[in-house]
Amino acid sequence: MSFEKRDGVFKQIADRALKNLLESEKPGSIKKDFDLVFNELIKPLSLGEVDEIEIPMKKASFYINSITTKSIEFRKNEGDSKHSLSIESLRKMYLNGSNELIVGGLQPYYSPLLNILLEKGKANGGFDRVKKQNYVIIIDEINRANISRVFGELITLIEPDKRSHGAIPLRCKLPSGDDFIVPSNLYILGAMNTADKSISLLDIALRRRFEFEAMYPLYEINGVEINSANILRNINSNIKARKGADFQIGHAYFMGDNFDLISTMNKKVIPLLLEYFMNDEKEVKEILQKAGFTVDVENWPLKVSLNEAN
Repeated sequence: MSFEKRDGVFKQIADRALKNLLESEKPGSIKKDFDLVFNELIKPLSLGEVDEIEIPMKKASFYINSITTKSIEFRKNEGDSKHSLSIESLRKMYLNGSNELIVGGLQPYYSPLLNILLEKGKANGGFDRVKKQNYVIIIDEINRANISRVFGELITLIEPDKRSHGAIPLRCKLPSGDDFIVPSNLYILGAMNTADKSISLLDIALRRRFEFEAMYPLYEINGVEINSANILRNINSNIKARKGADFQIGHAYFMGDNFDLISTMNKKVIPLLLEYFMNDEKEVKEILQKAGFTVDVENWPLKVSLNEAN
């Protein structure tokens, strides 16, 4: 049994963002993406157009005859023995523009392959300037997460002044031994329902590192239909007066091609209202009646139908 080290989602996007940020500042070191160039090189072999790809060396050549997800299989000019090169090692050399990462007997085989890739990596015969981009990672229901496991020591590094291009950039050493820094062009968006009981799990340390922007229900969206918008507005108006703005019903409940008002009310909205108002039948009944519904008091949970006037 063996364990394979893999970067997590956050590190993957942080590394991509940092690479873009640094390359946008150093146009002379810009190269095409490694995967694009590497796939271009091995395309004839992948498509079965050739059995081998010759890689010239100073005095001889070696021949790539197979590609796996992790390695490049090749044979030397003489002999039947098989050898392999690490694609990940080649990727790192390509990004650094040097083969100094590899020492030992395989270095002479990495060098000519690296030179071919670097030559192919030149954009349009020269170097194109990379445009700085912003990267975004979205953490939905962030308040339900185990915050200490999601951010850990990074809780300090996500502050603007501690990032790669901040006033006091900080790095940390990951358990893998890699150095890590949060780039300044990476934005972390956390989404949560403020009426959720789990909001208490969002500690003060995290609160002060995020800006909070309220996203209240909409009743008109260009190009999108919100069904029974007036009824939704009426319900929310009463909820705000009795419970507060954070407990309003979201407009997503009233969207979709197969929307059915009564079914949505009875199966989704009313159970939510009963939870908000701790099964206070009187409160919920008044909200529903003011929104134009007839309430069937013989049922529990409450059920509604539309007034004949509606």
